[in-house]
Amino acid sequence: MRRIDIDGLDEAALIDLNARIVERLQFLHHQRTAAALQDIRVGSGVTFEGPGGAMIRGIVIRRNKKTLTVHADDERQWNVSPTLLKLTGSHVLDTFDHGKPDNTDKVVAFPKPDRR
Repeated sequence: MRRIDIDGLDEAALIDLNARIVERLQFLHHQRTAAALQDIRVGSGVTFEGPGGAMIRGIVIRRNKKTLTVHADDERQWNVSPTLLKLTGSHVLDTFDHGKPDNTDKVVAFPKPDRR
């Protein structure tokens, strides 16, 4: 990797360099997110690390623009970046596949718990 000598740069050059670095980092993050979204479908079983390091398991119920909504085993819903999810290999809802390559508009409906 080539080292950049920033000691000789004036304030305007440093501000320009910073803006270019931030733009490049955002582009790389967008690429990673888009690549991860391609691998995950509605109904995919996933795990991710929740608050405090606890592993949370659930299924994807909605694909959003930048995140996926996961219905966890504890009946909670989480909006999670696809880069943080690990596929468990089980597709709970195979009925949504129908041999089509992408089902981004599908949403899984869950019955509301009986709260008597």
